[in-house]
Amino acid sequence: MQHHPMTNFADNIEALLFAFGSMSRYELAKKLKATDAEIEEGLAALAARLTFGITLIDDGHTLELRTAPSTAAIIEQVQKDENSRDIGKAGLETLAAILYRGPLTRAAVDFIRGVNSSQTLRTLTMRGLVRRIENPKDERSFLYEPTTELLAHLGLSARSHVPEYESIRAKLEQLEDAYRAKEQDE
Repeated sequence: MQHHPMTNFADNIEALLFAFGSMSRYELAKKLKATDAEIEEGLAALAARLTFGITLIDDGHTLELRTAPSTAAIIEQVQKDENSRDIGKAGLETLAAILYRGPLTRAAVDFIRGVNSSQTLRTLTMRGLVRRIENPKDERSFLYEPTTELLAHLGLSARSHVPEYESIRAKLEQLEDAYRAKEQDE
């Protein structure tokens, strides 16, 4: 790694954690082309300057930026307000796509719905109905999948118990294949 002042390195760590949610020390080192010692030094510099609304959470493996304990009351109030609202048609469409075809990238959800789903996915993630996981095929994107909370809320013990799961999943695959074939012909 090219040595930059540690504050710039801490900025890079902060930006990655902010952009990608959570990362392991290994992932940070790999993405920043840094040694373990440089990562530890950067984390210490970052933790030292995060003194107000944001804190660095370290469970020994995964690192995340989270809201500081001093902001718990306002976060709780806003979440309560958000969660009291109906998820609406956009939320239902997104949940259906993820339940029947997931795990899906945001781009795939956008494709299925025909509109940008970023805000809807954020809301569903905040409510604990979907979770964002690493995409094993592309480290630049994430996949969204249903949570056990969603299944429990729907009264299902497994995703395959969603009504007409296999037949709807197969029909959606056929439609997507037909669309891709049509795009290739054009």
